[in-house]
Amino acid sequence: MKKRFLRLTALLISALILLSLPLTARAAEKEDVDRIIGSIPADWPEPPVISAQTAILMDADSGEILYAKDATRAMYPASTTKLMTALLALENCSLSDIVDFPFAAVDIPSGSSHIGMRRGEQMELRECLYGLLLPSANEVANALAIHVAEYISNFVVLMNERALRLGAVNTVFTNANGLHDQGHYTCAYDLALMMRACVQNTTFVEISSTPSYVHHADALLNKDIPMTNTDLMIRRSSEYYNEDVVCGKTGHTEVSGYNLVSYGERDNTRLIAVVMGCEDGVQYLSTQSLLDYGFNYFHQVLPGELDSSLNMNAAFTSSPLALPTPERALLTLDHGGMILLPDTITFDMLDKQVEDIDGGKLITYLYQDYPLGSVRLSESAENESGAIFRKKEEEKLTQSQVEPIAALDGWLIVSLAALLLFLVFFIVLTAKIVTPRKKYR
Repeated sequence: MKKRFLRLTALLISALILLSLPLTARAAEKEDVDRIIGSIPADWPEPPVISAQTAILMDADSGEILYAKDATRAMYPASTTKLMTALLALENCSLSDIVDFPFAAVDIPSGSSHIGMRRGEQMELRECLYGLLLPSANEVANALAIHVAEYISNFVVLMNERALRLGAVNTVFTNANGLHDQGHYTCAYDLALMMRACVQNTTFVEISSTPSYVHHADALLNKDIPMTNTDLMIRRSSEYYNEDVVCGKTGHTEVSGYNLVSYGERDNTRLIAVVMGCEDGVQYLSTQSLLDYGFNYFHQVLPGELDSSLNMNAAFTSSPLALPTPERALLTLDHGGMILLPDTITFDMLDKQVEDIDGGKLITYLYQDYPLGSVRLSESAENESGAIFRKKEEEKLTQSQVEPIAALDGWLIVSLAALLLFLVFFIVLTAKIVTPRKKYR
């Protein structure tokens, strides 16, 4: 009952947030993304020619867009919808949860993707994720939606709210599985954002990168269910196998064409490729071309190592940060922050913008006003003075929290002692007055 109350409360809050977001804000965001895409520099590496109707190539770390083709155009996602279904299930549930399959879950069109679950059966949530992400089972998507939000319609509200929080600019979900609906659409840019969020979850990557899996009969479900991943780029026996591809999600209906969202890695570079509206087989060829483009013509750089103007040992008069003198040795760039540069330009050709964010500084690097990525400025963990600074700040925080309480305790002790003395005095005095004097004979 408590769990149900919490879910309904979360749903209500999400609905209020969604309804409070003005529709004009979404349009403005789409315009902003279109403006950024339109400002890709002319001397960028020559992009590949692909036949997908819409596509995007994004750096999974920085969010930098390396390539785009009508990336914010509304398209039917088909089963790539299940990326959001998986994300919400992972964020709101435990892998050991028991998922029920009521009639509303198993009531799917004949011939659509499924793993043969029947009304009244149950399966552990972790096993459900295999069914959702490998064979793309529609009844599993429905069951997870009901498990998270009690009703599929409630889950759809959560899907749309989560998409907006990710920064989606042209997405409206009407179901959890991606079966065709004219009002159910998204775009390549939004799908890249969803995959970027998904791959931050190690369980998602572990499951979606599995070529095949078998659910063995257990106490909940007494039958074996073999599952094969629909993404041919991670199956070694396929002609489309690509060793750089870690995981992906396919999607297809007669109306949508063939869609594919892929996550790839090579030499610590992590890319997300999305292609939509393809003919059969073209989704893999187009994805291959995009990934090769990103891996072959872009390289990683570490601004924390290359940006001498922000070196804390350098003169701060040339720094755009305008930090006061006592803080010169206390801050440094995040050396883990990376950005991708095309091979046609070098780091010294970049401009930068500095803004205050969350009490710190955010350095955004640009080339011809095109944003390449951002790095946070933070306190140096390697600097001794930084350690001293941290200690002093901790002492200040401790004093601000403890001293008022200590002062209160001191006054309380004094007051109690005074009260105790007064009570003792009062008792003694009362005893003297009340107790009759002895008469001596």
